[in-house]
Amino acid sequence: MTYIQKRWIIDKFMEKNKDNTIDKSLKYRLYLWSFYSVSIVMKNIFATKTFRIGYMQAPTGYIFEPISFIAQDVETETKGYKSAKVMIILGFVLNLIVALAGQLAILLPNASGPTIQSSFEVILGNMPRLFVASLTAYLVGGTLNSKIMDNLRKRNDNSLFFRAITSTIVGQFADNIIFTTLAFAGTMPYGQIVSMSLSMTVLETLYEIVFYPITKFTITKIKEIEG
Repeated sequence: MTYIQKRWIIDKFMEKNKDNTIDKSLKYRLYLWSFYSVSIVMKNIFATKTFRIGYMQAPTGYIFEPISFIAQDVETETKGYKSAKVMIILGFVLNLIVALAGQLAILLPNASGPTIQSSFEVILGNMPRLFVASLTAYLVGGTLNSKIMDNLRKRNDNSLFFRAITSTIVGQFADNIIFTTLAFAGTMPYGQIVSMSLSMTVLETLYEIVFYPITKFTITKIKEIEG
């Protein structure tokens, strides 16, 4: 076999291997952004119901929020703050689209009976105050989470676990305190607002700690594939 033939075989192998790497990278990135988008939508849809466990009270939608923060952590750690910022803006746009679609569904002439119409109004017809509170909290909390994660990553003097948990605590608390203040100020004692915000932050942080192995695995896998 001549040198040219050997070189051609090697080049073809490298080209195929590169294509496989790109395919795997896109696949993982697609999964990540898809889970993120779904979690953002679920958070707002299920926020209508509030649950209580002992002294802790929180909107049901917030059990899905740590998924979005985990996704932001993975994106920030592997692509940087600019890419995570695009992800956050995408979530904002998706929230807006779903909210407008919900209003359209409510406004369309009802032919399914009064029970269906009233259910749509309760679940999809979030009051403007709650909607503004949710989007404002999401933008501030998500941005803080990714920004802190990125700044800590650039320092190179801390662990991935420290970066993920620290950014989550700050981002989640900002999200919670902004949402509860804007949504319930004047209708709920401020002490209860702070207590609810702290409770949700603790719950969401524990959530991320439990699922940290998945966060680490995803980050490691993406970095291995993308080099």
